[in-house]
Order: sequence, then structure tokens, then C-alpha cells
Amino acid sequence: MTKTEIEDLKTNLQSYLESHGIDTNKLFRCVNPDHTDNNPSMEYFKDHKVYCYGCRACYDLFGVISAMENVDRSEAVKRAINYYTNGYMPKIYKPKPKDIRKEENGTPKDYTKAYEVWKKNFSKNDIAKNYLINRGIDLQTAERFNVGYNTFKFGDVEFNAVIIPSSKNCFTARNVDLNCNSKNRHYRPTGCQSEIFNVSALKNDTPYCVITEGEFDCLSFETLGVNAIALGGIYNISKLKDAEKDKNKTLILALDNDERGKMTTEELIAYFKENNFKYLVFDNCGFKDANQALVEDKERFENSIKELIQQLNKKLKTQENEM
Repeated sequence: MTKTEIEDLKTNLQSYLESHGIDTNKLFRCVNPDHTDNNPSMEYFKDHKVYCYGCRACYDLFGVISAMENVDRSEAVKRAINYYTNGYMPKIYKPKPKDIRKEENGTPKDYTKAYEVWKKNFSKNDIAKNYLINRGIDLQTAERFNVGYNTFKFGDVEFNAVIIPSSKNCFTARNVDLNCNSKNRHYRPTGCQSEIFNVSALKNDTPYCVITEGEFDCLSFETLGVNAIALGGIYNISKLKDAEKDKNKTLILALDNDERGKMTTEELIAYFKENNFKYLVFDNCGFKDANQALVEDKERFENSIKELIQQLNKKLKTQENEM
């Protein structure tokens, strides 16, 4: 087949998914075998790709076949040719459920004591501390958010990981080994439910709250003294809607400047307008995300967000005086 014909095969992604019992008109469970998706977080898009708001996997038809049928990409291409040129269709795929890590009594695993140990590990590990400093995060902020460090063995991969707790039952681990490949940079306990990071920032007395996607973006704002949360995954917008009840607080949207981040921003704007929430949009100075902005141009990033907040505070003060 020509390259054009092979590219044309990708338009069959929706048909492939639906032939496996997947409803592409709504979110469905992620097909990434390494992601235990207890809350459906993958979406089909009209550009013939799927995207997971949880693990951020993005696949075309060949990637989906590779993930769902446990074959490499070259074999996935061969199978796609068979399916859509020779008329052979695969058997219905039924993923094996993965269990959430639990204690012996059946409750979700509690990492509270581990966090205390990992926090001490961090305080003694210069590599971990330098990793955060190079990401623009000051050590006072790291201590405030109980950032830890530990070495893990996951399969054949050893993680020398900075650990960011999001709840007592879940954390995000970031491999500080710069030589690792992209697949081995992130870890989250199997099946743990990601939560809004620093959710208390929605409920404190600060008149605004910045909404970011990832924990490092939230820490980037907090390093500058800016009240912020991280969704912990774009699909957690439903949890944001449940958590945010204070219509007096101005919500500042600072999601990633990519297609998914922009789509989520538009969805939240529509929700805020419908429910009369006050909001502003901050574009992270044009960088992909807040952490990149902090690392690449801290002065500009800091001045821009503080100028926005000053304008907001001035507006709020004027409104108070008029009442």
C-alpha cells in the first residue's frame, strides 16, 4: 500500500472502537493498558484520534490497535490493513479489570506514614532538591506541600522519584533521572483516584484561585505566592464543579496552551457563565504551561500574573466602596 493509503486507514478509528462495543459519543475507559481508568476519561475526536484526560495518552488507529491487542505499531498497521482491506475484523476486546491498591481490610491504601518518610528522604537528597530548583520550585514551597523522594522499582524500571502527594490515598511520582524515556517519567499508584491538588485553595479567604492542569503548574504559582490548584488531570473538571461553590471568588483559568487545554478552558468558561461564576483567563505568557513560563522567563511570568491580580484586587476594592 502507498503511504497515502496507509494514512487513509486511520479514518477507520471510530469504526474500530465501535466494533469493540465502545460508544464514541461519550467518554470511555482509557485503552492504555498501563492506565487503570475507573472513571472513563478517554474521548474520540473527529480528527481520528483519541485522547485520555487522565494519563494523557493520545492514539491514532494504529496506536489503539497496538494498545488493545498488545502488539507493536508495525504489526498494528498490518492488522489494520487486514481489517479494512481484506474484510477481517478482530474479536471483541474485553480489558481485564485492574484492582485499586488496597490494604488487607479492603480499604484504599493509606500513604500518610510513607509521606513522612519520603519527605525526610527529600530533605537529604540533593539530586531531588536540585531537580525541583531547576523546575523553578523553591524548597519552602516543596516543604509546604510535603514533597518527598524515594526510589521505587516498577517492573524493570527503577524510579528515582520526586513525590507529590495529592491525597492520603494517591500521589504523583516524577522520575528525576533525566536519561529515562518519556514512558518512565511519571507514575501514579495503580487504580488510585487522582484528586484536585491543593483543593483548600478553593475554600480559603483569598479572593481568587488560579486553576492549572498539573501539580508542577500549581507549585509554580504557589512559589510566587499565588493561590492555585491543579486539576490533577483534565477529566477532573467534574470534581472542580462539585468543589467550587464560592461565587465570590474569581477563578483564573491557566490551563495548558494545547488543544485539550483550550477545549477544557472553553468548557469551563461556558460552565462559569451559566452559573454566574466570576472568572478570568491567563495564558501563561504564551508558554505551554505555567511551569515552562516560570523556568523560561520567570520575571515576565511573575510580573504578568501579579499585574492581573492587582487589577482584580483594585476592581474588587472599587466594588466594595460602591456598595
